[in-house]
Amino acid sequence: MTELAGKRALITGAGSGIGLAIAKAYAEEGASLFLSDINPKRVEDAVAAIEAMGGKATGGVTDVADSAAAKAMVDAAVTHFGALDILVNNAGILDDLYPVADTSDEMWNRVMGVNINGAFYVSRAAIPPMIAAGGGIIVNTLSISSFLGGRGGATYTVSKHAILGLTKAIAVTYADDGIRCNGISPGSVETNISTGEGWPPLGRKLREKGLATRPTRAKPEDIAPVAVFLASDRARYVNGANIVADAGWTAY
Repeated sequence: MTELAGKRALITGAGSGIGLAIAKAYAEEGASLFLSDINPKRVEDAVAAIEAMGGKATGGVTDVADSAAAKAMVDAAVTHFGALDILVNNAGILDDLYPVADTSDEMWNRVMGVNINGAFYVSRAAIPPMIAAGGGIIVNTLSISSFLGGRGGATYTVSKHAILGLTKAIAVTYADDGIRCNGISPGSVETNISTGEGWPPLGRKLREKGLATRPTRAKPEDIAPVAVFLASDRARYVNGANIVADAGWTAY
């Protein structure tokens, strides 16, 4: 399969879960990859996994919540490839489902720093070289928490609502420059950040309430094909959209 043949993609949070699944799916479709994660071992393992598939990948360790580090990462990817065709803003963390009154400044700042500031910093750095190259594609990993209030804690929910706004703002502002920006809102997915382990009692209670109506739980590989579609020419008329992939959970 070569739907993304010749495309050059930067993926954040690519060391595990949905990010790694997207990386593998992009590699299968012929894209060359720059993989970023805050965990050095995960970056190393992800690059090795792509190469073992016969794909092309390099990587770097980045805390996307750091503005300078985010820009340096994008600059490194552009320098490595010569241009950047696709950006996937996938890096994200949870807040253990803490409600507003129980959320510390540290929790608020860290989750917002990674989830929304990170997506903003990376997009801000990637847009100019995309414009210079005649366009590009940005795919943001959102969540059903981007439009619901009861599938995450206060900070996570606010951050995902904000990324949906960022997605639409980029789509509208840069459409004439050849840039498309869309989001994917997964439901419940088997990842290392969604087990509920170590969460406070209220967080576990809210999680169980939400899971009561969940049809089924996805694997990261169930979400990756949506990211392939959005990065492909088949989605050339899709811009500013939020594609929900939740097995009908939010339709309940």
